[in-house]
This record gives sequence, C-alpha cells and structure tokens, in this order.
Amino acid sequence: MVTSSRRLVAGLLAALVWSAALRTVPTAAGTRTPTEYDVKAVYLLNFARFVEWPDAGFATATAPFAICVLGSDPFGSTLDETLAGETIAGRNLVTRRIAHPTDATTCQIVFTGASETTRLPAIVDALAGRPVLTVGDETAFTQRGGMISFRLEQSTVRIDVNPEAIRRSGLSMSSQLLRLARIVSAQP
Repeated sequence: MVTSSRRLVAGLLAALVWSAALRTVPTAAGTRTPTEYDVKAVYLLNFARFVEWPDAGFATATAPFAICVLGSDPFGSTLDETLAGETIAGRNLVTRRIAHPTDATTCQIVFTGASETTRLPAIVDALAGRPVLTVGDETAFTQRGGMISFRLEQSTVRIDVNPEAIRRSGLSMSSQLLRLARIVSAQP
C-alpha cells in the first residue's frame, strides 16, 4: 500500500507540475510548455493506476486496458504518446477513438470532450452499472452523472469526483485520489 501511495503522489505531483508549466515536453524540434491536454493525459494514466476494476470489467483475462475518447479528440497524439508502453495490472494499455456511447462498453475509461455535452444523458445511460470510468471536460459533467470531470482553476487542471456514480459502477477509487478532488454529487 505504501508503494501505491507513493506512486499516486508521484504521478499526481507530476501532473500538477505539468499543470503549473514548471517543466517542458520534449519534441523533435526541442522542448515545449505542456498543454492542458498533456496534463489531462497524465491524469487519465493515473486514474487507470489508482482506480480498481473488477475482473468482469474485461472481456478476457488477457484483454487490454482501454482508454477511449468518445467524440471529437482534443488530445491529438498526446494521449497515445503518454500511454505508449504502459501497462495496468499486467494488461497493455491501448487508446481507442469511438463514435457512439454503445462502443464505450468495451472501454475501462471513457473520456468525453465538450462535443458530447448534448449526448451526456445517453452516455450515462449506456454505461449505467458497468465498470467503466467516465471522465469529462464539461464543468457540470459530474453533476450530470459522470464520474470525474476536469476543470481549470487559475490555469491549473483540477478534478471533481462523483463518488456515488463510481460506487454504482462497481469501481473502487483510491482514498488518496479522492482527497485531491473536489467531491460533488449528481443533481436530480
């Protein structure tokens, strides 16, 4: 548990450091200041590390761990580059771009961008009771039934978490991760 706590703190600290633009990202042309979506990609990787999925959340014992982007993709190649070569609980991490909420049932994490705001009720309904972590860019995402939403606070990426939605899905989130979040509940 100490190792997991240290990895969580180290990973989230790295995300916060990126968010504060205290380091640069290597590129073929040199270095650049990390973008908002560089930081969010690191957060998605850390969510994969510090949320527990039941075995039933995977099609087979060797199925990869899938982080999916539903709708328009604000990450570009950043998400693929961040996740390249990573594993979660011995499973290869893969990224997928999907177009429909029903395609999300084969994912462990689904990121929905701002393009999906009007479809959010359908997304939440399609994934109700399934072990799929929903993460969104919309400010009210967690209040509308999503599990984790990103928000910018003084140019720093922060997270809101809806623990009840996570519990209903059969997932378990690290208490250390919950302590870093603003806790919200869904609005009726």
